Amino acid sequence: MAKKHIKTVVTGSLLQSTAWFKNVAVEAEGDYLLLVGKDGVLVDEVQLDEMSRAMPADAVMGYSHYRKKIDGNVADAPTIDWQQGSLRNDFDFGPVILLRVEALKRYLELELDEYVYAGFYQLSLAMARLGCIYHHSEYVYTVDEDDTRKSGEKQFDYVNPAQRNVQIEMEKVCTHHLKEVGAWLPPCKYDEIDLCAGDFPVEASVIIPVLNREMTIADAISSVLKQKTAFAFNILVVDNHSADRTPQMIDSFDDERVVHIVPSRRDLGIGGCWELAVNDARCGRFAVQLDSDDIYSDENTLQRIVDGFYEQQCAMLIGSYRICDFELNTLPPGVIDHKEWSEDNGRNNALRINGLGAPRAFFTPVIRQVGFPNVSYGEDYAVGLQISRTYKIGRIYDVLYLCRRWGGNSDAALSHEKVNAHNLYKDSLRSAELAARQALVSAWGCVPGNDIVRFFEKQLQQWPAAAKGVKALGAVCVRDLENGITLQYNPAREVSTAAKVDAASIAARPCFLCAENRPPEQIAGDAMGTLELLVNPYPILPWHFTLPTKKHIPQMLRPMYADMLNLAGRWGELALFYNGAKCGASAPDHAHLQAVRRDGIPLLGVIDNATVVLGEPLCNVGDGCIYNVKGYVVPFFMIVSKTVSCSLGLLERLLAVMPLVDNELEPRMNVIAFCDRNDGFVTIVLPRAKHRPACYYADDESQRVVSPGALDMSGFMVAPRKCDFENITADEAVALLREVAMSQDEADAVVERLKMQQ
Repeated sequence: MAKKHIKTVVTGSLLQSTAWFKNVAVEAEGDYLLLVGKDGVLVDEVQLDEMSRAMPADAVMGYSHYRKKIDGNVADAPTIDWQQGSLRNDFDFGPVILLRVEALKRYLELELDEYVYAGFYQLSLAMARLGCIYHHSEYVYTVDEDDTRKSGEKQFDYVNPAQRNVQIEMEKVCTHHLKEVGAWLPPCKYDEIDLCAGDFPVEASVIIPVLNREMTIADAISSVLKQKTAFAFNILVVDNHSADRTPQMIDSFDDERVVHIVPSRRDLGIGGCWELAVNDARCGRFAVQLDSDDIYSDENTLQRIVDGFYEQQCAMLIGSYRICDFELNTLPPGVIDHKEWSEDNGRNNALRINGLGAPRAFFTPVIRQVGFPNVSYGEDYAVGLQISRTYKIGRIYDVLYLCRRWGGNSDAALSHEKVNAHNLYKDSLRSAELAARQALVSAWGCVPGNDIVRFFEKQLQQWPAAAKGVKALGAVCVRDLENGITLQYNPAREVSTAAKVDAASIAARPCFLCAENRPPEQIAGDAMGTLELLVNPYPILPWHFTLPTKKHIPQMLRPMYADMLNLAGRWGELALFYNGAKCGASAPDHAHLQAVRRDGIPLLGVIDNATVVLGEPLCNVGDGCIYNVKGYVVPFFMIVSKTVSCSLGLLERLLAVMPLVDNELEPRMNVIAFCDRNDGFVTIVLPRAKHRPACYYADDESQRVVSPGALDMSGFMVAPRKCDFENITADEAVALLREVAMSQDEADAVVERLKMQQ
């Protein structure tokens, strides 16, 4: 290949925006684009030409070994192989990247969010989905190295608060990639554990693996013995055949709680020592970490950890620590609290970062089941990834642990080769975990966002009745009333609109949402958690789905709300909606949600166009709040939050101050949820006063067979009878909605009660 087919683009940093990389891709020409992401790079043109010739046909991106020039001295800087688990945003490709132009053009066609800092990380993962990433095992260029920090100083860059904005973007990119490759795990879907099960000799055991730490082991043991607890505990010190005075220091403690264990084997790493300790008959219900050169922050650490297990109902719990010297003076970067972990997405983001934090503690039956690898690096990350796949991990963000840095620390200044070996091992852990999560998601049968259309089309091919219903939707009549309400004549909806929902009628019919009563042609996908995905054969809007719970339980929002939001995040083009048991639900005996395309709901357009007035923010919690919205046909509330957990808390606050009718299980309401790229999760709550308007029950010409649900309340009113479609006026449509909605006075009272909560 002639070198003229390689165009070079030089930038001072790869930390560029999505827009920057898209612009580069637009202007790219020839066969390859050479991206040089650093000043002071000298490329060997002969080696570059060889690299371009060696790239396989399916390779879309290539990188190579390189050399570093530091203070005039040149040293080899070999790079490691990229693999599917190389999900770290700091994976060392080196600053010189060879991109196939044809693949860059395909990259432009992808629907990608815009980022300020994470453009290259986004590009690299997108390329990995488009083809293979080629590792050229020759030295193609030399770079002037300006980051001469030791490995121990670099390892915490990803938790540096100064880089928080960068890391948030990187997490979003990684999360998108996991969803695209079918490895993203939703929150709130965990295996259950019984923390009280089993008999143990003590409530907690502190595990201390140690090898040749005569200077520090006594401090570590003493910091444990000082713990004040309401339960019995012990210390399992696994002395891995120390050759200094460490054994004598352990035995100097005349305390039966100190258990000195010497392995019979001599090939154990730190992980092997942990495995020995947690399977020892003397190990307690909870196994708690302490490294042999560190100490607990105070005498309450152990009590707080055990309390944390019961409070958070988790299988693993991780605290925070402070890096300090032997005089306990803080060293940069100070407190390592891993606040990048979130309840919503922590176990997914764990595949991007290099560690989960410390001190770590485990529910012993779970860690015995998982097991430690017999290595001396990354053993904690290995078990943390595996546990997070199926179990909840709890967090304590206060400092529980003092990590003392000194000359003998094993990770203070590692060689380039050692750093590579460590990264290669952790990438292999991520690769294995990625495959395990893909298998788990596949076993769940979850329908990811990019498969929703294929699922829909497959159902129409297999179920003629559904295909007929969707086809009929294309011929329905629609009237746009002058007040912004859309009226649809949809005779297929009469079964739902006129459904009898009294207790006797429900008891007399088989539940059409239960699997055993569905038509044999109707297929079900596992949407998420407790929900299944069904195509609605009588659609109101395009892509109309019904999402019933797998179990036959009454219609209530709370058990489905977390899944509702997560699905909104997964299916960005869809909005999910909920009709309360007496607010339009035709199956109040079987909990279910529905979903349609967002662009068909008039109320969402009203919000986007800012034709309603957001009142003052109410109940600010974390990054979310509740708004009282005015200026629409009926009053409603809007919850806006960046996280599912925050939305859950805000919904609880709102429901707590909404009135109940006739001792029903929850306030009457219609709810719409969607995910906005800028605002995050948006939940619209339309409070209700009545099930159906009085005219529904009339026996003369004033009758209107209209039973408002979430879509009706959102400005898309369905009339299954032609006479109603032709006769309902704009004023009457407004009156119908206001009759069943909560009045403005009642909404104002809810606002006052919300303020009192504050």
